[in-house]
Amino acid sequence: MIEKGVMMTITYEWGDSLYINITNRCTNNCTFCVRNNQEGISRGMNLWLEREPTVSEVLADIQARDIYKYREFVFCGYGEPMLRTYDIIEICRYLKSAYNMPIRINTNGHANLICGQDVTSQLAGLVDAVSISMNAKNSKEYQELCQSDYGEKSL
Repeated sequence: MIEKGVMMTITYEWGDSLYINITNRCTNNCTFCVRNNQEGISRGMNLWLEREPTVSEVLADIQARDIYKYREFVFCGYGEPMLRTYDIIEICRYLKSAYNMPIRINTNGHANLICGQDVTSQLAGLVDAVSISMNAKNSKEYQELCQSDYGEKSL
């Protein structure tokens, strides 16, 4: 349960999708990132989290919504969601079981670097789509633009 007085935007609507915001942490420090350049996203919505919500808090926030008005769930916020890969897997298991709706992850593509192993097989059957931000044509330009913790091996 979120402490009294703490306001966090764990879920938010964008179009006909329910977005799930689970971390502020990121393995990149992109020069163009909205979190570095303005107070919030469209309509003044601030996605900064006071702290990372627990899996239980994420599920409670989702369950408080009218789920069937959404087309899909999307993991996306001010941080790299795959920094919480194993929590995402747990959340996705519940979402698939309870709602059987499509699940997408918006990511910088660093999950295998973050986890130190290939995690794609663990996401199979749970995640329907992965949107990877490919912000440059080569690793040198990517590093200049995205300033990854993993350097040029991140692309």
